Amino acid sequence: MRGSTRTMFRFEHGQILQGKRSSYTISAALRNRQGGPWLAIGPNQERVTVKVAPAKRLDNEARMLRLFQGCDSIRQLVDEVDDPRSLVLEYMEDNVFNLLKAKRLPRAEAKRALKAAVQALIALHEKNIVHTDIKPDNILVKHSPAGPLYKLGDLGDCSSPDVPSNDGGHLIGAELFCAPEVPLGIPWTVKADIWGLGATGITLITGRYVFLPRNPPPPGDPQLSLAVLQIQNDFYGPISRQALHGLADDSILPLLQQFEENYQPFPLSSASALITQEDVDFFGHIMKIDPRQRPTASEILRHPWFNGV
Repeated sequence: MRGSTRTMFRFEHGQILQGKRSSYTISAALRNRQGGPWLAIGPNQERVTVKVAPAKRLDNEARMLRLFQGCDSIRQLVDEVDDPRSLVLEYMEDNVFNLLKAKRLPRAEAKRALKAAVQALIALHEKNIVHTDIKPDNILVKHSPAGPLYKLGDLGDCSSPDVPSNDGGHLIGAELFCAPEVPLGIPWTVKADIWGLGATGITLITGRYVFLPRNPPPPGDPQLSLAVLQIQNDFYGPISRQALHGLADDSILPLLQQFEENYQPFPLSSASALITQEDVDFFGHIMKIDPRQRPTASEILRHPWFNGV
């Protein structure tokens, strides 16, 4: 939903960055993408990631990461560089979106990755902070002798329902993982993250985007949000006046009426042969059209779906 605001900045191989704590030598661009992120080497030969982004996002991410320093489920801030403004972050080798594409995310690891995201949301939501962009790309992975280690990253768009910008018109997150209340213009809370978590979990288990329309409009096009809403409506709806009673204002009642009339129930079990009854129960527990009925992150962590994970 947000337009691209990536800062196109290019470091040179061997360039030395002076942080507040130490210095770092640029080694390579990660993911072959202009503008970074960048791999750098620290003073003890440890690998770190250097991130460049618009100043507002960097400042917000730095503030959030300082707040959650020491949280095992959130990617950590290592240092800050003033010139050029950039963040030095804990090095993570990949994200689960890429593991999915490479078909290297078995069910057990999908559960472990989602559990890490849940644990991160518990920490964020305890402070009434909304991540706003839960999706497979933002669950990061680092391999260790004990096995893959998963952490939630990209806190640059973290926000709070208490800030004035959350007026119902502030669009957050990627359309395919976005809670229904957001494009409907209903003020969102931490429960928007819970929907994104559920949508992410379904993607990790099935290996596909179940809310992706056929012939989708480009990201940022309002028609894409409407098309996604219709699919959400069929899976977990109806998106109705009754479901959103007390939340929806009169301006969207005709749209809600349209969703009710077009409601064609489509069970999650029909979306993929990989979906088990356990999955149906778990995601049905999370994916509630009424955000007030969605569980908290702490309640999700206690669900039997995570037993043995």
